[in-house]
Amino acid sequence: MIRRLIVMAFGFVVAIGVGAIFLFVSALFDPATRELGFEAAIAGVFAFIDEGLREGDSETPFAAFGFVLWAIVVATCVAPLAVAALIGEIAGARTLVWYSGVSATLAGASPWIARAAKGLEPTREANPLESRIALLFFLTGAVTGAVYWLIAAPAAPERLDARPASRPLSDRTKSSD
Repeated sequence: MIRRLIVMAFGFVVAIGVGAIFLFVSALFDPATRELGFEAAIAGVFAFIDEGLREGDSETPFAAFGFVLWAIVVATCVAPLAVAALIGEIAGARTLVWYSGVSATLAGASPWIARAAKGLEPTREANPLESRIALLFFLTGAVTGAVYWLIAAPAAPERLDARPASRPLSDRTKSSD
C-alpha cells in the first residue's frame, strides 16, 4: 500500500511537470495564443509594476504574475488530473482512455467551469480564440493524464496473471531425462 501511494505521488508530480511544460511550450508555438499570452502578460506585468511602484513594494508585481501562472497550471494540470486519479483509483480504472480522457475533458472545460464558479454569465458562442485556448487546455489535460497513466496506473489483473509461471526445478530435471 505504501509503495502504491509513493508511485501515485511520483506519477502525479511528474505528470503535472510534463503538463505544465507542454502547456507553456505549445502556447508559444501557436501564433494566436502566443500573441494573446504575450499581450496579456505584458499588460499584466506593467499594471502590477505600476501598482507596486505606487505602493512602494517592488515584489508585488512578480508575486501576482507568479500567482496567475500558478492558477493556470492548477486549473489545467493539477485539478483535472487529481479528479481523474482519485476516481480512477476508487473505481479501479486502468485504461489510458480513462486517465487521459477525464483529465483532458476537465482541463478543456476549465474556462467554462471557472466562469460558472465566479457566477459570470455563460457564453452563448465561443469565439475562435477561446476555442483555441480550450483546445490547448484539452491537449494539456490529455498529455498530463497519459503521463500519469504511464507511471502510476495499476497493472490490469489479466496482465499480471498472464506471466509465464516457472516450473519447479524438479520438473525440469525429469523432462530432460
